Amino acid sequence: MATLAAQKSQSTWALAWRRFKRHRMAMAGLVVVLLLVLMALFAPWLAPYDPTAQPTGEDVGQYYFQPPSREHLLGTDDLGRDVLSRIIYGSRISLLVGFAVAFSSVILGTLMGTLAGYFSGRPLRFYLGPLRREKEGFYPLGFALWRVLSWVLYYGALYFAFTIAWALSKDGLAAGSLGSYLGFGLVLLLLGWAAVYGLYGQIRLDLDVAISRLIDFMLTIPTIPLLLVLSALLRDPQVAVGRWAQGVFGDAASVFIIIAILVLFGWLGTARLVRGNILSLREQDYATAAQALGASDFRIMFRHLVPNTLAPLIVQATLQVGSAILVEAALSFLGFGIQPPVATWGNMLTNAQEYIFTAPWLALPPGFMIFITVLAFNYLGDGLRDALDPRSRL
Repeated sequence: MATLAAQKSQSTWALAWRRFKRHRMAMAGLVVVLLLVLMALFAPWLAPYDPTAQPTGEDVGQYYFQPPSREHLLGTDDLGRDVLSRIIYGSRISLLVGFAVAFSSVILGTLMGTLAGYFSGRPLRFYLGPLRREKEGFYPLGFALWRVLSWVLYYGALYFAFTIAWALSKDGLAAGSLGSYLGFGLVLLLLGWAAVYGLYGQIRLDLDVAISRLIDFMLTIPTIPLLLVLSALLRDPQVAVGRWAQGVFGDAASVFIIIAILVLFGWLGTARLVRGNILSLREQDYATAAQALGASDFRIMFRHLVPNTLAPLIVQATLQVGSAILVEAALSFLGFGIQPPVATWGNMLTNAQEYIFTAPWLALPPGFMIFITVLAFNYLGDGLRDALDPRSRL
């Protein structure tokens, strides 16, 4: 049986590869992506000059804004730096951001979507007090551990609410304000009721409802303005996260911050895709049989269900690489992305916009690289989608 399953799996991927090869634009996109990856890996050997090196000496002015020539194939910028070398090194940052965001978003989105789809209609007992004895329900970490964890989370949330109420009311209480007394008394009454209810009550939480509503809420947020605000805030050395990132990553702190911000909003589409697939797959006969044989929920989810969502996940990841590269370039172009001296295609466009008519060789190369890279990943994603679709006629 194992041999037959392995042969079937090999034949499935072999058939997908044959379909993919018939998609000419997808093959062209794959070749371009491979060339870009090789250029990024061998950048120190391919770049003719140091991307951050500036000319020195008395006649440094002659090195500024040099048009393309034999010495500088793509010319030099306003600081005399070689444009070709910066393009080559910029591919490292753009591909790093694209692959890191796509990989992290797919992992997080797969986890959230799997939990939402598999436990849809099966509420978790989020809290079970010590005075409640019934044990019916689903407890993902075991009854005893889930009970302790729920107790800590529940009363930890109540303590947090109490500290906020005290911080907001202490000045008014010290001044003898009647409104502060009434407000704080009402808060204490509610917290006291919640504390007593916690001794015997329970909270039933449907993960599907919670995760789906979180996704719906985040999708209503205007992404680009929020990305600009978060990028400016997290790069501020007066903010704790900004100080930590600059202390750990140095000049590359802006790269880490951009990746983290893009991942924060990048997993939403993947989670919705996986949730829909899991809702359908969990009703299949093999999933029901595994559950009847006593397989754990973790094994059913990640051994039987998630592998059957790999085809759309691969396509989603491929398309997300191009999307992340485009968003990073847009943020860097606006001055809120990766900051100099780190060379990226986006911040190269920022420096070139002032000289678009006098030195067009500064804007055309990075713009063309962004265009061809995103286009290659999109064609690659289209080819993978058609190749992995069993109904495709390719």
